[in-house]
Parts: sequence; C-alpha cells; structure tokens
Amino acid sequence: MIRSPLQHMDLDKLLSILTIDRLILIGAILLFLSYIAANLYTDIKYRRTSNLKHAVSLVAGLCFFNYMHEGSFIILIVMLISLIFGLILEKMKSSSPGDTKMFVVMSVWIASFAPENLIQQSLMFCIVTYAFQLLFAWVSWIKKKGFKNALREQKEQVIMLLTPGAPLGKEIIFENWPGAVNMCLGAILTLLAGGLLI
Repeated sequence: MIRSPLQHMDLDKLLSILTIDRLILIGAILLFLSYIAANLYTDIKYRRTSNLKHAVSLVAGLCFFNYMHEGSFIILIVMLISLIFGLILEKMKSSSPGDTKMFVVMSVWIASFAPENLIQQSLMFCIVTYAFQLLFAWVSWIKKKGFKNALREQKEQVIMLLTPGAPLGKEIIFENWPGAVNMCLGAILTLLAGGLLI
C-alpha cells in the first residue's frame, strides 16, 4: 500500500522549513502571479486593465521591495527606467498607457525578487519585453505590407525617433495585441535568466 507524502514528512521538519521569510516570499510570489494572471485575462479578453489593480500591486510590490532591500532607494531608478521604456513604446504607437503602468509594476516586482544587480534585472526585463514587442510588431508589419515595405517603414520610424520634434508613429502597429503577453514573457525570461525561478 502506498502512503501519502505527508505521512513520510515529520510535522516538526515541515514547520522548521516554513520560516517567516519563506512564508512572506511565497505570499509575494502568489500575489505577483495573481497580478500577472488577472492582467493577462483582462487584457486578452477585454483589452483593458484596471487602474486599481495596478495601484494595489504597485504598493504591494514597493512594500515587498522595502522588506527585501531595506532602506534602498534604488527602486526609484528602476521605476524611472521602466517608465521611460514604456513611454518610448507608447510614443512609437506599439503599446498603450495601461501597458506602461503594468511595465512599471512588473519592474518593481522583478527588482524585489532579485537579490542583487537590481538595475541590471530591470534593464534586462525592459530589453527582453521590448524585443518581444519588436518581434510581434515585425511579424504584424510583414503580414500587412510585405518584407521590403516593413523594412522601409522601420527605417523611417528610426529616423523620426532620432529627429527631435518629429512626429512619430503614423500607423498603429497592432490594435488587438495584448501587451500583457509581451510583459509576461519578458518577466519569465528575466526571472529565469537571473536564476530567480530555479
């Protein structure tokens, strides 16, 4: 007869494993995963995300960051980096303001889970998410206009981006693609690359 795994484990051993720090970490991971799942669901189904969810998750992420990295103001730099990347994506018409809010909140959570190199983790998240955004944009452009026209329009976009005062984004790249998907993929790859999920 096969016994259940809980019968093999001593209760004192289980309680010694579950320290306060580990319980807080497990709670934070569950909160972060529920934030991602809720945003994925609402962004895919309704193409809208709740400002209240973003605000509550940002406050929870900042509290967890303060618990993990007590007295560190580096989170302000992390938030600024993610805000700048989000605004660049908005200006290029490849994301929405809700995506920028989610970008900032997820950067705070990723920096909270990182034991060191917080700015590097934030930059990695921004770059990986931006790479997914570009990949999906390229696929969309190539399907719409063909490879040569997509390459020509991308060149024009880069020139406009580098020219001060030039208007950007004549065309919305994709109207129905949820930005939460890119950010979720970016967060998973960043956490895996940082060794935080292993």
